[in-house]
Amino acid sequence: MEFPTSGARPLTIEEFDTTRHLAHAAKQARERGFDKITIVDADTHHEEGGSARHMLKYIDSSVERFLTRALSGEGRRPMVPLNISYQDQGGRLQRFAARKLEQTPANVHRDITLTRRSMQAMGATFGVLQPTTAMRLATQPKRDWEFSLALAYNRWLANDLLPQESQIKGMMYLPLHHPAEGLAMIEELGDKPGIAGCVVASPRYEKVQSKGMVRVFAAMEERGLVLAFHGMANWDEPALAAIPSWGAVQALGVPHSNMTHMTNWLISGMPERFPKLNVLWLESGVAWAHYLMQRLDNMYMKRVSEAPLLKEKPSHYMARMFYCSQPLEAPEDPAALEVAFRSINAPTQLVWGSNFPSHEFDVPATIWDLPFLSEDVKKAILGGNAMELFGFKQGSA
Repeated sequence: MEFPTSGARPLTIEEFDTTRHLAHAAKQARERGFDKITIVDADTHHEEGGSARHMLKYIDSSVERFLTRALSGEGRRPMVPLNISYQDQGGRLQRFAARKLEQTPANVHRDITLTRRSMQAMGATFGVLQPTTAMRLATQPKRDWEFSLALAYNRWLANDLLPQESQIKGMMYLPLHHPAEGLAMIEELGDKPGIAGCVVASPRYEKVQSKGMVRVFAAMEERGLVLAFHGMANWDEPALAAIPSWGAVQALGVPHSNMTHMTNWLISGMPERFPKLNVLWLESGVAWAHYLMQRLDNMYMKRVSEAPLLKEKPSHYMARMFYCSQPLEAPEDPAALEVAFRSINAPTQLVWGSNFPSHEFDVPATIWDLPFLSEDVKKAILGGNAMELFGFKQGSA
């Protein structure tokens, strides 16, 4: 396989292996004795687009099934078109394309094998699988089509993929529209073994507090499912369109997408309406939460009447939510990160996630090497908190 390059000689690769690719992560795991502790990867991704042809049978509408089959070329093309992205840095990050060459056994689904390999290399025992291709559905305009594909993915995930590995759980993709159908989806799939919860792709304009979604969240709360918001950046967003750098769009747009939903969730009193619903914020690091706590508390104390359902400051509710560390900030002054950890109650509310195989992923050493954490807190963030949040049991999911 030949990759784009700015040099005179083409860059080629004949094979790819996740285990070899993560050799340094495996070395770190051995050096730190990660085999002696329980680690949970709360944010590991798979490329479900390669299984599009197997999801087609789960699309209820024969018309949507035909259109999706035609669009994806029977699974040979992405079922959701790619947005503008420079994630692979002009081909220098080879794993996105090269993983297609990786050999896997025929008796286990490819996504399971690749996830096992990345988990094993990093020292993780359990993993929570997040969608990748499906997340792009949030930025396209056809809402009926989004729900049809989301339901097909969720059915395939629950019925076909997750039963193959007891140490991996999965998050269903949740659109913030079609509430009646969304409720039926939770009732159909929410009790399936291996289903950990639902994830919302954050760059979207639907309101989390919309009247119809209340019954969906109530059904999730009843079943002990986790509601996660996955930060993403949409370069088509007018506020981001003026930024010429893809990396800068990510740095600003990803946490901003989560801040919008967090603000709506709080000022609408959703923590009071769903006090037992565990809410998790993914892929935005931790600095944004500390910042938003201060901003919302300042607003709330001046305009309490605008959030009449709240009984406490917004920061108090935020400190009881859950956060995934990736991509963890690395400020020059570690005290800044320590303050952010303290503000979100990191010893009980922070979970580690790799976000592998994204362009930026964190290994467990990112947490383990922090000088201001005790060993017990490191163990909690790397595994204990997620074990409790997602309901993992030692020995099986």
